Amino acid sequence: MATLGQELKRERELRGISLKEISNSTKITIKFLKALEDDQWDIFPGEFFIKSVFKAYAKFIGIDENFALNKYHEMMLFQEKEPSKPHEQGESKFRIPQKNKILLGLVLFLVIIVLIIASFLFIPHTQKSSHLPVKAATVIPQEQKTPPPVTAPSPVQEEKKEIDLGITFLDKTWIQVYADGRLKLDGIKKRGDEIQLKAQKEFLINSGNAGGMAYTLNGKKGKPIGPSGAVVKGILINLENIPQFLLPEEGIQTQNKRNPTQG
Repeated sequence: MATLGQELKRERELRGISLKEISNSTKITIKFLKALEDDQWDIFPGEFFIKSVFKAYAKFIGIDENFALNKYHEMMLFQEKEPSKPHEQGESKFRIPQKNKILLGLVLFLVIIVLIIASFLFIPHTQKSSHLPVKAATVIPQEQKTPPPVTAPSPVQEEKKEIDLGITFLDKTWIQVYADGRLKLDGIKKRGDEIQLKAQKEFLINSGNAGGMAYTLNGKKGKPIGPSGAVVKGILINLENIPQFLLPEEGIQTQNKRNPTQG
């Protein structure tokens, strides 16, 4: 039975389409396209990226995107259920014979008896030691110490559980934004337009004019993603790598200018 990757490869070859053509059009490297056809899922950085590659690949060769994704989900469900069989077979191989079970039970019974006897042998020693005369201890009054004040936790320490993306367009720009794998924005924006989007985990951004936009992440200014007129694709922003996309805080820059020789 052919795998999902083999089926996709067969459909591509029937249409006379090369991996290079798909790569040039979708901007997906041939490495990931080949891994898709070879069913090498561990090469991909995450499930969201796999689904994006699936949709772009299927769309280019003329296969229904939802049909391809359903096939992928069926394959993943099958792989999750399949490992249970060898586990059951492994249990039957290492089953303890009935005779060995009886012998093991006798050994455990003897060990318990020995532990009980040993505990009774040590009880008299502990009782004697409990009747030894105890010297009166001199009580030294201690100074009362005032407990340190309890400070309320700072609200800054609370971790942000979502991403707020704000974009202001400085020039005419084509842009495409995915939030948690769903397409939220796809079109051309003109100078002065503004948008606000939210995501629980991540954003994926493609832009035809990287320098024609300014953005914020959770209210903080972001670094430029490219020069004016540059085409950028696959800009992935998630909860873990947000600091990589932020500009240094203005307060820190001002402090460094005032104290250039500190330290």
